[in-house]
Amino acid sequence: MAGKRDISDVVGASVPPKEDPTNTTTRARRSTTLSQAAAAAKKTTTPKYVQLRGDQQIELDVLARELQGARESKAERITANTVIRVACDFLLARRDVLEGDTEDQLRSSLLSYVKHLEDRSTRLRELEEGPAPEAPAPKTRARRQSSSS
Repeated sequence: MAGKRDISDVVGASVPPKEDPTNTTTRARRSTTLSQAAAAAKKTTTPKYVQLRGDQQIELDVLARELQGARESKAERITANTVIRVACDFLLARRDVLEGDTEDQLRSSLLSYVKHLEDRSTRLRELEEGPAPEAPAPKTRARRQSSSS
């Protein structure tokens, strides 16, 4: 005798019970935004495979070692993965400056933005310090004009 089949027969899992509207746990979970989920996920790390060029891997390791050696507080180790996570945070914070359809175009737009920031910083520093002092004019002897009468 074939009876009514429910979804659990088809997928091999039990169907979750209907949500209780008075249950604050499910209501809070349902109202969680992407940014709230991202904030919670920030507390843990998960592996993400990324293909790096040979020069990137070498420079990344060198940079991590330099930062590791230069740190004053020894509380946290700085590794290549640390540097990658910091770079990722920077990219995500400035996602609006990324433009292009290719890796080269994306890289170029980001590097142009960084160059713009450096130029702006230089101009602000120059404004704060004032104009550079002018070099004194070289002293020249005044020529005597002979008056012929």
